[in-house]
Amino acid sequence: MAQSEKQRENTMQRDYQKVTAHAIEDKNGAENKVKKPKKVPGYRLINRIKSRSIELGVQDRYIADVIGVTPIYWYSIANGHRKISALSKDKLEKIAKFLNIPTVQAMSLADVLSHEDFFLGSLEEQLNVSIEQMRNDPAWMNWAPTTEEWDQLSIGTRTGIVMLYETVFQKMLLRRAEIENPQLKEAMQNFFNKVSPE
Repeated sequence: MAQSEKQRENTMQRDYQKVTAHAIEDKNGAENKVKKPKKVPGYRLINRIKSRSIELGVQDRYIADVIGVTPIYWYSIANGHRKISALSKDKLEKIAKFLNIPTVQAMSLADVLSHEDFFLGSLEEQLNVSIEQMRNDPAWMNWAPTTEEWDQLSIGTRTGIVMLYETVFQKMLLRRAEIENPQLKEAMQNFFNKVSPE
């Protein structure tokens, strides 16, 4: 009997939490809807900083000191009242050092840089050329997204697919060249090193 009482109490508590998560009544009986969290620009970097601070067991004051801002300023960034993308490059460099990532990655996570910033010319055109090449490649045509699927993907996802394909395609070309013509393989390797040095 005590067990069923406990289960009923737990069920009532869960139902109450569901109701209060959607609507809260004030003293006068007016109902206030709880707002859904808005998507804040740079939230990916903010989340990385928060995760890292939890991992290290440090408080907001320490994070503010690392960045070089006041605790109140960091608090307003962390809660989406100020844009993290508005921070200067040297502050983003400090964040990158704290997270142990390249500065350009911190800038990308802060939404200072977009995918288009990493390409010459039109990114859309380059992606479309590459996906057409993928669709015509006998080894990849079965996995290439259709035009409808491609159009529904985000620019980041499309860029990732193309980069993966081009990386594998480059390795396949080099492997084929090594077997068929070792001198050509060396020339191609030198070309790829000049185009994309690591």
